[in-house]
Amino acid sequence: MVMRVRIVFFLFLFTSLSFSQQVKSKVSVDSTNYLVGDYINYLVELSAPKNVEFFFPSIKDSLVKLELIEQFPLSKKEENGRNTFLHRFVLAGYDSGKATIPSFQIPFKTQKDTSFSILTTDSINLVIHTLAVDTTKDARDIKEPIVIPFNWLELLLWVVGVAALIALLYFIYNKFIKRKELNEEEKEVQIPPYERALNDLDALEVKKLWQSGKVKEYHTEITEIIRTYFEKRFALPALELTTDETLELLRTKNETSELIPLTKEFLQNADMVKFAKFVPLTEINEAMIKQARKIVTATIPVAKPEENREE
Repeated sequence: MVMRVRIVFFLFLFTSLSFSQQVKSKVSVDSTNYLVGDYINYLVELSAPKNVEFFFPSIKDSLVKLELIEQFPLSKKEENGRNTFLHRFVLAGYDSGKATIPSFQIPFKTQKDTSFSILTTDSINLVIHTLAVDTTKDARDIKEPIVIPFNWLELLLWVVGVAALIALLYFIYNKFIKRKELNEEEKEVQIPPYERALNDLDALEVKKLWQSGKVKEYHTEITEIIRTYFEKRFALPALELTTDETLELLRTKNETSELIPLTKEFLQNADMVKFAKFVPLTEINEAMIKQARKIVTATIPVAKPEENREE
């Protein structure tokens, strides 16, 4: 019996090690020597079987002597039954000397796993240089500033031009913009909550926030739209409640009882991005807008036919 347990244990250990070896990381930069202020192109490449999902952490707070300039969206390519994830960053150093891009711990798991495994990337050492000063050349005197005579006529023309521009802008604002704002306010009062939410979701999709690297802003705005819809549609203080508190109140509504699993997944995915600093895959970002629309359209009030009254 003891021998059988040992065999099972070693088989499990061998399988885990074999699986871990299938998940690989590679980091690279375009050079190890830079001038102060030069852009450093930092690439993280993750390779794993198709059933593996990565949760890339935020690297900004871990950088020392380096600053994060830009972070590009996570891209994926499939080849030979494996997925390769590419995450590109632009960094810069503004202090001369040695600098290090530290190693990062990247959680990952398969759909069947109940816990995360950790993949640790390699660190990269860099050297930041300042511009060399040629001490063999003589110092030169600073030239005196050129004095330009003051032109009163030019000043008068500027004053008249600015005054005319202000008057024109004031006329345009009162004639078109202010009137349009008043009309929109009147229309806004009559727009039902579901229509306003769908309009806001359309406007959010046009912004393409997550496609331009603003993943956290995207998840924050899309959940705010749905929470605002819950407040206006069901009179719930959803903007002030946690995800669990919101779901608890939605369970008491007949219209939303069947949407609890979908709403839970939608809100929890956003919480992971906003509070756990995970970078979701493209599929999750695309699914969020579809889930939000389904939550709204499934709870549109159905008009009740008027009962025939006896005359």
